[in-house]
Amino acid sequence: MTVYQAVRQYSLQAEEERESTDDESNPLGRAGIWTKTHTIWYKPVREDEDGNKDCVGGKRGRAQTAPTKTSPRNSKKHDELWHDGVCPSVLNPLEVYLISAPPENITFEDPSLDVILLLRVLHAISRYWYYLYDNAICKEIIPTSEFINSKLTAKANRQLQDPLVIMTGNIPTWLTELGKTCPFFFPFDTRQMLFYVTAFDRDRAMQRLLDTNPEINQSDSQDSRVAPRLDRKKRTVNRDELLKQAESVMQDLGSSRAMLEIQYENEVGTGLGPTLEFYALVSQELQRADLGLWRGEEVTLANPKGSQEGTKYIHNLQGLFALPFGRTAKPAHIAKVKMKFRFLGKLMAKAIMDFRLVDLPLGLPFYKWMLRQETSLTSHDLFSIDPVVAKSIYHLEDIVRQKKRLEQDKTQTKESLQYALEALTMNGCSVEDLGLDFTLPGFPNIELKKGGKDIPVTIHNLEEYLRLVIFWALNEGVARQFDSFRDGFESVFPLSHLQYFYPEELEQLLCGSKTDTWDAKTLMECCRPDHGYTHDSRAVKYLFEILSSFDSEQQRLFLQFVTGSPRLPVGGFRSLNPPLTIVRKTFESTENPDDFLPSVMTCVNYLKLPDYSTIEIMREKLLIAAREGQQSFHLS
Repeated sequence: MTVYQAVRQYSLQAEEERESTDDESNPLGRAGIWTKTHTIWYKPVREDEDGNKDCVGGKRGRAQTAPTKTSPRNSKKHDELWHDGVCPSVLNPLEVYLISAPPENITFEDPSLDVILLLRVLHAISRYWYYLYDNAICKEIIPTSEFINSKLTAKANRQLQDPLVIMTGNIPTWLTELGKTCPFFFPFDTRQMLFYVTAFDRDRAMQRLLDTNPEINQSDSQDSRVAPRLDRKKRTVNRDELLKQAESVMQDLGSSRAMLEIQYENEVGTGLGPTLEFYALVSQELQRADLGLWRGEEVTLANPKGSQEGTKYIHNLQGLFALPFGRTAKPAHIAKVKMKFRFLGKLMAKAIMDFRLVDLPLGLPFYKWMLRQETSLTSHDLFSIDPVVAKSIYHLEDIVRQKKRLEQDKTQTKESLQYALEALTMNGCSVEDLGLDFTLPGFPNIELKKGGKDIPVTIHNLEEYLRLVIFWALNEGVARQFDSFRDGFESVFPLSHLQYFYPEELEQLLCGSKTDTWDAKTLMECCRPDHGYTHDSRAVKYLFEILSSFDSEQQRLFLQFVTGSPRLPVGGFRSLNPPLTIVRKTFESTENPDDFLPSVMTCVNYLKLPDYSTIEIMREKLLIAAREGQQSFHLS
């Protein structure tokens, strides 16, 4: 903490003074704090104590990783799984919330605490009620957005937009504690700012504040104390060996507090554009089918460039999730995949830390693993990675429910029960006739328990089979990959800082804005014509009309061309920093603008647009430039 924070927190000021100091009206505390002499004692931190702290940056440079689960292979539970087919029961997330005492990470006292805890319970019930029922649909009763508290949000935003509060690290305890235990009180933007203020160093927090509130910069431009001093480290990489080079860059600089900047060999372009493109291209490389990381089908890209020609990538409509390993998988292969997941963890954490975006369509269960919620994954989560298998599982679970009803029916005799059980069918087919055995659907080489290939599934062991399928697909088969992923991530900063977010929001944090509609009105408000163009210029009107007609693939191409990243930050064009600027490309009087292509300066989101004679010509030239102008940064 800063010296100021320590004095505020620990100096022996009079009780009544402490109570009367209101952070809102007087962020600098009472005058007394500046006139007294405060004595500060130091003592060296012992090495082992240091290990228990989540320290980021500083001398040690690495965040201490949280203890990972001991390798399940050695624990007793495991043998039970392998030999007896016993898997841990699914934890109901509601249990954590249904308690009468405040959770231990709420330490502030306030008259409103009871109401806050009540709302926390109500929100949890609304969110997780379906865990209490078999076969219920997973849907919130009340959307989380209904729980946002406008007064608390306004109070939080005032704190988070005050450069002084951020410079002195003087964020009130109630805000960080509520942010993590009751994130539903605040909208995503507020929590994102809170995350940047608490997870990283002061300079990053200030940079984030200036990015989201450019007006602060103008008023304080004379005051150099406010300007963040972010260290930058530049690396040059070769496009042909991108993944390999990215791994060594992350190995060297992943844990560094410096901002990473990328340049490509034999290209003069430098700065924001090439760096954003680096994250986008590495994200794409990680989806290559030959790496064997993901579940899904193999596809070839629609518009391959150079080395992508003929390369197959994994596509999964529901989002990517780790490909499971069986017990018999080759250790060398496992080690290779774990290395890639470790690298992915570092890449994602570094991207978040440096305000960059990755372009990975991950599935919801992946984000649940990131937030350590894997113990509550159920068959509902299978729909998010393999809807076809999930549908069959759902039908089979229905048979298990019917079987239980029959067994509880006291009127049945032994014989009639046996007869009724044998009559249970799925689409007219008995369980035995489905020809299933104890292997993971779609992965015949992954046995769910020892000798599973030779154990047929019958009506009597169907329930055990279903439990094992879900556990192997979502937990057991992928635990080693996710442990490596979390190790890599935590070498940059602790995952516990992500508790401000829900699993479904992590995509926004990592990958930026969902594809929002590009209508001419929004574009007019957010884009800036300059140097020869105004909002009334014919070319600018043409441009907005063309952009608002783009489909999602054309939007991605255009964004990649102009900004270097195929996605917009959260908040869409409004949050693009600097804003998209459209300037007129000038020519000699003898030259015809229709013969030239538009060009860009990605580091400042600058589009240099010739004044074309018709909208059709502009559309055609824009698309050619966007398609052909990828993956190279030269002087325009």
